[in-house]
Amino acid sequence: MKNHNRYILFLIFFCTITALKAQVAQNPFSIEFSGTQITLQEPFTVSVKVTGLEQVPLIFFPDNIKNFQKRESSRSSLTSKVGGTTVVSYTISQNYYPTKTGTFNTGPLEILVNKQVLRSEGTSITVEKATELVEESETVTELTPELQNEANEGAFLAVSVSKRRVYVEEGFNLRLSLLVSENNATEMDFYEVEKQLEQLLKVLKPANCWEESFGIQEIPAIPITIGGKSFTEYRIYQASFFPLNNQSIQIPAVKLTMKVMPKMEQETASVTLQTFISKPLTITVVDLPPHPLRNQVLVGNFRLEEKISNNQLETGKSYRYDFKIIGEGNIQSIREPTFTNNALFDVYPPDIENNVLRQKSRIGGDKTFRYQIIPKQNGSFVLDNMIFWVYFNPQKQMYDTLHSTLKLTIKGENIRSTQLALSESESVYTGIEHWDTTKLVIDYQTIIRNIANVLVIIMLVGMIFIFKK
Repeated sequence: MKNHNRYILFLIFFCTITALKAQVAQNPFSIEFSGTQITLQEPFTVSVKVTGLEQVPLIFFPDNIKNFQKRESSRSSLTSKVGGTTVVSYTISQNYYPTKTGTFNTGPLEILVNKQVLRSEGTSITVEKATELVEESETVTELTPELQNEANEGAFLAVSVSKRRVYVEEGFNLRLSLLVSENNATEMDFYEVEKQLEQLLKVLKPANCWEESFGIQEIPAIPITIGGKSFTEYRIYQASFFPLNNQSIQIPAVKLTMKVMPKMEQETASVTLQTFISKPLTITVVDLPPHPLRNQVLVGNFRLEEKISNNQLETGKSYRYDFKIIGEGNIQSIREPTFTNNALFDVYPPDIENNVLRQKSRIGGDKTFRYQIIPKQNGSFVLDNMIFWVYFNPQKQMYDTLHSTLKLTIKGENIRSTQLALSESESVYTGIEHWDTTKLVIDYQTIIRNIANVLVIIMLVGMIFIFKK
């Protein structure tokens, strides 16, 4: 009987391990490293990539990596829309700046993700002196000149913006920070920060703007200089805003209460509450110059990358064409480019990939439109006036256009109508007219995951029952 029980126990253990492996295969989190060969002015970056979750999880990176200082974080999102199905992945990154040169091993790293520990063996990093003059990063430059008047204070609350005058749809960066001088005579700690921030942001966020939040989950301590004096910036909130109309934006004064105590080692040192108040700001919003597309174009600095599966085309065959817009601006709101010659191509609705990067004080990234096109006319064609995208460049203060630079040679007989060929097409719309929409779509991946969960529970209960016997 004992041997029989041992056999059952072994079988349960084996099946449990198998089920757990199936669960691990569904793990939506992965850790990535970048900047393992850097200079003193460059960061080593630890990133958590999140796939298949609707919301960004709470992520807390290690506070200490020996010989490195934890500073600013960044977040990017990649949205792919294929055949009506949207898949979103996020990458949350934390920068660590080296304090000296040498080769260092981080050792094992533990990252808290939604109250669960995500572990990594770590990596080796080589830090060298910069061989060329490197442009100073945002973390050691001065903030706005207005803040220099506050630099005489030991600590103060600041709302700073990257621009005081913007066009409609032009982005500006806003951040809320507590700045503490290195000569400050008191110690400080945050007091009910989540509760305060919830109320504070209701007042701080402008109503007539599109918001792109940087999603700060941890308040980093960032060394900066103001008027030649050293401060530590505790960045509480950061976002880029894109005005939707020409109404001026009023940023009111906001309050933050902190715990304050003397810099003393005695445990009996009294703790008091001190409220800091920021200065109000006004941002002027101006209309774009007159233009037929003034109410439709985006504002920013953009460039074009395009690609086609073949430059030698044949009429009646399907080809993939990518129109990729890259730059700084409201990436998510980018609209499709314009196709002017419907007689030359049949153009099918695109698959769309949206890659937004929130880093330092900028919102940038790229948006890709992947088309299936079928040529209908033979000949040689330059597509510069056939495919284009119009925007307003605030640096040049003028409208600009991204034109296609493709030059195509098309062979074959001219045709009036086309149909995607099964052997040539990569489009998800291929054969859509033959799809049976009455059939239920079965998500086998979810079913397998649920079955694995049930099996794990049953097996654990069985093991407890056998041990009791």
